[in-house]
Amino acid sequence: MAAEIETEPAVPLLARGRIDRIRVQVGHRRRPDEPAHEHFLLDLGLGEEPQIGEDTVLTALEPLLFAGTDVRRHHSIHRHQWHTSWGAAAGALEIGLLVTTGPTTPESITASHAAVQAAFTELLEQTPHVNGGAPVSRDSALVRARAAIASAYDLDADALGLGAEEHHPAAGSWTLSLRNPNGDWFDAVVGFVGGHRGSVHVRRRQRIEVSDSVGEE
Repeated sequence: MAAEIETEPAVPLLARGRIDRIRVQVGHRRRPDEPAHEHFLLDLGLGEEPQIGEDTVLTALEPLLFAGTDVRRHHSIHRHQWHTSWGAAAGALEIGLLVTTGPTTPESITASHAAVQAAFTELLEQTPHVNGGAPVSRDSALVRARAAIASAYDLDADALGLGAEEHHPAAGSWTLSLRNPNGDWFDAVVGFVGGHRGSVHVRRRQRIEVSDSVGEE
């Protein structure tokens, strides 16, 4: 009787593969039919042995639905995972949360921003050995600001011109103002969570329409 030969199960060529990076994006909009007016982005490296996954991220983001209110806010969420056979970065998971804030007040804006900072801080604390490191440099801050604005508002990063910049050494962050060829201005704070280079807050400035009126003499 011939001996049976054990064989390893075939590995699918189109498997999604491991996740090496998680990108989280939170958007705030005033109405469900309006685009988000500000975005918060967080890039997390996971290292060789990932400590967090999708469930951890969603749990951290859940309080954002109640920030500044006792009633759960309307929201939408998307999840996208990709994998490539090319390059060093094998795969990434992208999670986006879009929250409808309704009419805003200074108090509600403060509460919403604090909730995002708390959620991102919680995620960073679970990956300290991967996402620590030196403070963000000026050149790196500019690259990340352009990339974040382009990603949030579907623009060409190379077309964004720098208008102003300010370094905050104590916080380890940079505030940069950039403008696209259409005249729209965007503000980006790179390192807004504990100076972490992968945390970026971007918003589009509201355009102020100026009109001249001539009264009767």
